[in-house]
Amino acid sequence: MAPNNFDILFAELQVISAQAIKDIAIMDEDDLTAFVDRREKIVDAMKPFLPMISAETKQLIEQMLQDEKVIVNRMHELKNEAGEWLQNLGTVRIQQNAYHQSFSIDSLFIDHRK
Repeated sequence: MAPNNFDILFAELQVISAQAIKDIAIMDEDDLTAFVDRREKIVDAMKPFLPMISAETKQLIEQMLQDEKVIVNRMHELKNEAGEWLQNLGTVRIQQNAYHQSFSIDSLFIDHRK
């Protein structure tokens, strides 16, 4: 029964990884988060079976990890985009604050000419 469970989990992992790699260009942050969460659950469920897996399966896992570098690269792209967006937001706030200084309405400006 245990190897059967492992085979089911491994097959599901292969399917979701292949689907994510295929759709990587159109995946947004939410899609990637859902993929990573699902993948993590599957990998956690596979951990008890690790001592029993064959060398062939280990090779398949290594290949899958190599193929998933596309996903990691996309995640880095999204992270960099978010960082740039936050940096731009900070710049906009600084510029807006320069124009929205609060001045006292009752204040006086005195110019001392010499």
